[in-house]
Amino acid sequence: MTDTRSSEVEIDENVLAKLPEGVKVLSISPSGASAWVQTGAIGDRGREMMRGTFHSEETLYAFAPNNVPKPLAWGTYKQEPGSHFYMCDFYDMTDHLPDIARFCTVVAKMHIDSMGKSPNGQYGFPVTTHLAYVDNDNSWSDAWEEWYARAFRRMLQEEEKSHGPDDGLKELTNAMFEKVIPRLLRPLETGGRQIKPCLIHSDLWPGNVKPDAETDEPIMFDSCAFWGHNE
Repeated sequence: MTDTRSSEVEIDENVLAKLPEGVKVLSISPSGASAWVQTGAIGDRGREMMRGTFHSEETLYAFAPNNVPKPLAWGTYKQEPGSHFYMCDFYDMTDHLPDIARFCTVVAKMHIDSMGKSPNGQYGFPVTTHLAYVDNDNSWSDAWEEWYARAFRRMLQEEEKSHGPDDGLKELTNAMFEKVIPRLLRPLETGGRQIKPCLIHSDLWPGNVKPDAETDEPIMFDSCAFWGHNE
């Protein structure tokens, strides 16, 4: 690969140290684009983002190894302690939508294969993950309604922090927590009914799933994973 931007681009020592044994970097070139990642000193939040990304993708890869780039490492730059990295296998992907039937089959299989395999039988995730820059509350919970309501409330807190209070949104929020969530989710785990957590890719949109350029197989990434209900 050739770097078309600069002949002086260097890879940080800590990144090189995480490369698989026997891999040698010959050159570097820009590849693709990201809607949310760029190198920058953003402190502990950046480190937690890379940590959460690694553990999310590692867990997803365990159940869908043919459709998730294999995570290799994450860490902090030696030369720039405020900058952090995540490393995975490279896939050349097209910028098209994957075959819908094939994509749905892959997601459904992941849900089925992971059903009931949450490490402690609960809803949540063992590390903090991020939707872009927003950190999720992944605290473990025995009840899906409780976990969902808490995660939803976390997003609303970020919305208010960014844009300020809104009376209309507050009214809708109260209805959501007092009526909608209990009516839709509580019946799943009451009256003798039970559901089991399965692994969820919580950010599935066209930007986070692309066809492999060679095989046309759907490739998923940026999962922000958690153990939840498949619907």
